[in-house]
Amino acid sequence: MVPHELEKLNLDVISDDAEVRRSALKRMDDLARSKDLDTTAVPSLTILLGSPETEDRRRASRIMAKMAQNKVEAFWPFDSLNALTEDKDPEVRENAAWALGELACMRVGVQSSIAFLTELLLDREAMVRGMTSWALGQFADRLHMTSPLAMERLERLVYDRSPYVSKSAAYALDIMRG
Repeated sequence: MVPHELEKLNLDVISDDAEVRRSALKRMDDLARSKDLDTTAVPSLTILLGSPETEDRRRASRIMAKMAQNKVEAFWPFDSLNALTEDKDPEVRENAAWALGELACMRVGVQSSIAFLTELLLDREAMVRGMTSWALGQFADRLHMTSPLAMERLERLVYDRSPYVSKSAAYALDIMRG
């Protein structure tokens, strides 16, 4: 993408006009999926992580997770991503865990994320617990970061009624026990 086009897209993403913002987010999502979104998108997406609009937080967190999965080198907003683990929307919480796990895959992470992810293991939504278990496995595998409390909670999740959660917890524990 031409730099001036991306600059305009970054401005549109934080526009006060909801239609302009949604269109820009869709374009960014497409660019992230095709691995054509670079580090310049992180500041505008970080602003949207704090949006009062649930759909904006969903899209911004999903795009950031996809960028991390694509191994985009950036100054990542760990404080904002950690805060999203407490969001009222389960999709946003899942995206935050996904982004943190993907960053750990890049060998990038902060110890404070372990505490936020450990609390997220108690989430009522199976998709969130499963993604969080996977993310904690990545922290243990790539960054050698874990906590006794995370291991204790993962041991309980091995018996979760959701096969996704159970398998993800077993995977994370296997890595942690090494």
